[in-house]
Amino acid sequence: MPRVHDVPLCRQLIQPAEWDLHGGWALGDRIEWSNRACGLASLRAILLAYGREAPTVTELLKLAVKHEVLTPRGALHAGIASLAADLGVPSTAEPVPVDELLGRLDDAPLIVSVTEQFPDDGRKGGHLVILRGYEDGPDPTILFRDPSRWGQTHDRVPLSRLSCSYTGRAITFEPLKTNGDS
Repeated sequence: MPRVHDVPLCRQLIQPAEWDLHGGWALGDRIEWSNRACGLASLRAILLAYGREAPTVTELLKLAVKHEVLTPRGALHAGIASLAADLGVPSTAEPVPVDELLGRLDDAPLIVSVTEQFPDDGRKGGHLVILRGYEDGPDPTILFRDPSRWGQTHDRVPLSRLSCSYTGRAITFEPLKTNGDS
């Protein structure tokens, strides 16, 4: 039976009060950094889902800068996996073929690289979202958390549409235990 993991929605847009409170101003422009914070917002949501202490996106951004895991486009997958492990959730940056996604989702959520808003025009990757479960069907419906503005009102996509913009790269996590698990 398919499983849906309880993963909260965390936004990548860093609010001014959070930015100021946690010293983000020392990094530069809040909006510029927010535009590259999808992976860190996704990491924050994963930490919360696993019941771990979850630093704010600004604090995660500062850790990412300190550990040199950022590129001009955002955080490296291996860097996010390393930060997750350091914060108590074992993880790995690895290729996961699209035909393995459903099986992986039975045990744990995944952070995957897709094109924002899942276009089916052949563009691949550049934006990180959390896959948190699926609904069976001829074209299974993938349930996701997207930290972008668009993701605030969208939370599901057919697997066929996701696969058009999915790079095959993911950050995988240890199995997520719930209260009913032994």
